[in-house]
Formats: sequence, structure tokens, C-alpha cells
Amino acid sequence: MQINLKHMGADSCWETIMDMHSDYHQNLKHHKYTYNQFVPNDKRMHEFMEIENPTAQQVKHYRDIFLNEIYNESDLKKRDNTIVNSVIPKMQMAIDGKIKPLANKWGIKLPEQLDIVCAYGRGGSYYLDTPPYILFRVSDYPADWSPYGMFVHEFVHLLIEEPIIIKYNVPQDLKERIVDLICLDTIGRPVQEWCKESFANTYITPQAIHGDLESAVKKMMTDYNTIKQQQNIPNR
Repeated sequence: MQINLKHMGADSCWETIMDMHSDYHQNLKHHKYTYNQFVPNDKRMHEFMEIENPTAQQVKHYRDIFLNEIYNESDLKKRDNTIVNSVIPKMQMAIDGKIKPLANKWGIKLPEQLDIVCAYGRGGSYYLDTPPYILFRVSDYPADWSPYGMFVHEFVHLLIEEPIIIKYNVPQDLKERIVDLICLDTIGRPVQEWCKESFANTYITPQAIHGDLESAVKKMMTDYNTIKQQQNIPNR
């Protein structure tokens, strides 16, 4: 699998901010995410993210600010040397040595190409395009943090999203916990505290990860939906 490093242009960066604005208000804030990681560290972008239903005029106003006063490609290139010379080779080793053998057991084929696309903010997201890509929000990513674990985390998301997560309608918090447990097992990446006590823990065991992951998720969601129906809790 070939891994490429790319950088978003200004218009594409703005579209990403718009996508995250929508996802934040419709989904992520219900799971205790903040919007800070998804946008440039600029108070005007924070103002925009606070507006749940912006008018077309407001969108144009903040878009013009971003394109004309904030975007600078050099902000997206400051970690290039480390990513190319250190992080991508380490990630490739983890994929070849740890992730690919598991994917074979799960009946999931790795993509031939993966792009890492740099944008504004802090953290990462995954996109099921052709080729699939990891969006690395590098502009505010701490200089002393390696993105290696995050890259592997997002890659696991990419692998299981369509064949397992979407298929069984796994909600956000359980999806994150499944990926956390896979990354803990494969590369020793610590789990996120906010979903540490999870319904998934009983089901996504090392035996499930190294065996029939899909059946474990199917069983988990059958039990989860039964409990939800009994408690009349809406799914998110």
C-alpha cells in the first residue's frame, strides 16, 4: 500500500470546515466533542462554529475571512519532514506487521493507496473517498506529539467503517471504543478516557480482534439495541 502526503488548498480547507461545522452540530457535540480541534485557532472561526444555523451571508462573511486572512499553505507544511521521514515509515511497518494480518482474518482488503492530507486544526479524521484519506489537522497539532498513533487510529476507522460499522449501525461512542481497543491491541496506543467505560468492552476482546470481529460487533449491537428499546433511548 502506497502512502502519500498532500496539502489542502484554501477552498478545500474551507469546505472541510463547513463539513465539520455540520457534523459538530448534528452529531459530535452530543458526544462531548468541542469544535476547537476542527478549525484554525482563530476567534473568528470559533465564532462561526458557535452559529448552529448560519445564514448564507454569514457563511460568506466567515469564508472570506478564512480565504483572505487566515489560510497560509506554510501552516500545513511545518511537520512534513517528520511525517515523511519518520511517521509514515513507522505507520507502514505497523500496517504490514499488525493491521494487515488482522484485516485478512476479518475479510477486509487494504486499499492500494492512502493519502494523508494536511489541513487546519488539531487531530485527524478519515474519509472514504477514492483513494481513501486521513485528514491531518496539523496547524495546531502540538509540536511534541507524534501523529503516528492517530494515523493508525484513523486508518483502522477506514478499514472497518463500511464492512462493519455502517453495516451494523454502530453509534459514535461505540465505534471509537472499537477502534481504540484494536489500536491498544496492535500498537499499544492508550484508549481515550471519555469512552473508557464502554458497552463495547465485553464484546471487543483480544479474541474477537484476532478472530471474528464482525460477529462480535453484530452480537454487541443486537444486545445494545435490545437494551435501548427497553429503555426507549434514541440512537445517535
